Amino acid sequence: MTIKEITTLRKAGHLQEALTAAENEFANHSNNYTAGALFWCLNDVLKQQSGEDDGATIERMHALYNDFCNGDEFMQKAIATAERRRLPHYQEIKDAVENAKNGGDAITWHHKMSEWYHEGNLGEKLYPDFGWLIYYALKQTNLGETQNRKILLNQYLKLNLPRPSILHSLILGEAIKIEQTTPLQFRIRDFIRIWGLENLRTEDWEQYKTNEGHTLPSLVEKLIGVYAKELKTDGIKSPDDFSNLVDNALTKYPKSQNMPYFKATVLISQGKKEEALDYYKNLILQYPSKFYLWNQTAELIEDYDTKIGLLCKALTCGTEDEFLGGVRLRLASLLNQKGLKENAKYELEKYRETYQKQGWNLKPNFREMYNPLLTVSAVADNKALYAEFAAKAEEFIYSSLPTTMAVKVAETQNADKNHPGRKITTWIFRSKNDTIRLKKPTKFGLHKHSANGTFFDIKLQDNKIVWIKPHVGSINESWIKEGSGIASIRTDRNGKKYTIISDSYVGEHLLKGINDGQQIKILALQQNDGRWAAIKILQS
Repeated sequence: MTIKEITTLRKAGHLQEALTAAENEFANHSNNYTAGALFWCLNDVLKQQSGEDDGATIERMHALYNDFCNGDEFMQKAIATAERRRLPHYQEIKDAVENAKNGGDAITWHHKMSEWYHEGNLGEKLYPDFGWLIYYALKQTNLGETQNRKILLNQYLKLNLPRPSILHSLILGEAIKIEQTTPLQFRIRDFIRIWGLENLRTEDWEQYKTNEGHTLPSLVEKLIGVYAKELKTDGIKSPDDFSNLVDNALTKYPKSQNMPYFKATVLISQGKKEEALDYYKNLILQYPSKFYLWNQTAELIEDYDTKIGLLCKALTCGTEDEFLGGVRLRLASLLNQKGLKENAKYELEKYRETYQKQGWNLKPNFREMYNPLLTVSAVADNKALYAEFAAKAEEFIYSSLPTTMAVKVAETQNADKNHPGRKITTWIFRSKNDTIRLKKPTKFGLHKHSANGTFFDIKLQDNKIVWIKPHVGSINESWIKEGSGIASIRTDRNGKKYTIISDSYVGEHLLKGINDGQQIKILALQQNDGRWAAIKILQS
């Protein structure tokens, strides 16, 4: 009988017939194939035996594995399971774990198994089952019962089970819950020192998507969050392995809003506050429209005016209001402390308006700040305040970058792929040596109807505008000039009208409404080839 036929018989429930055939085939042709077929028949026989003959069956399985199939992982696991079956309390423990897995009482059985463990009546080969029962007991123990949960975690760690493993990661998840619920009663860093960051699995880095499309943080992200918070709260220096974990997470989760903050927390814990500030400055230079970078930088600054300015920048990045509640509350608190109560109340009322519109509950500290200001009249808006204090934040962030003169020469509008029906406005600038584009100029607080020919002071990072303000004062640039003269309108070979004023080409798009022989004044820029072209009619 072939090996395939023996396997088919065994899986169909004809075990005795399959066993007889396997014995015959192995006796006639002893090799790894016939040994394997006989091994799995014996394994199924073992599951049906009462236990008295287990020893002899397991010895035969050992012999088949050692002589013919050494290294087969599935056989190794089968032998380990078979040997556990011979241990005292095996069936009770197996049933308890299976019952707990399906929602049954894990705590009572954990107490019973703990007695066996402490009395020395629990074989080491049953420790993995005990570990799983500890996990289910943790799941069933109220989050507020911190001491009981700590005892369970400690008991698990003492088992010193093989790691990394699914169970080891699940236990970490329970430890994180303790830190999140009762942070003052548990030290995640002490737990991790024994648990071992080297035991994180690839799966522990995976984020999860809900049916609604929301992204839930991975186990690694949750761990970093509670660990970094503990570093800050306890004033403890971050160990190198955790610092490396955060660096890897920054690469893994480039869109994470929290990871840069955790990186800064690590640096500060290591006495590198200036490096943390430089780190944030570089991030803002790369992503000036990300409100959370300005908000998080404010936490690192002691100077009140700069701190307020950073929060003002966070509010004026163009982010939708429902994401800015925390920023408004922090700004309101600082403004109130500074004596700017009318401005503080404006922020509180904007916060309340957004939360009530969304149907969200107001945070407790809103009332704590708002009630003392009931008799205060809020300002109509905080635009002037934003502009005043944002200048201090910009000086702090951008002071090391040179200022460049640029002039707006055109603008385009294209469909917004993320918001059907909306348009994205892009302004096109000319500087002395480059053409530069700026998407969504209003996010920088610029007037959306700024005309072509308007001059701006800009700061660039990687050829991207990170700071821009309308130019104030006179202009003295060799690549910019004004000229005037009589328009002598001509037609080129393509039928396009043009004229030359002060050695500058004036194209058809600027000549609308201009008559031949009319006196005009132009603004012109020098092109890369040395020639001049008008960009605006200043006077006609």
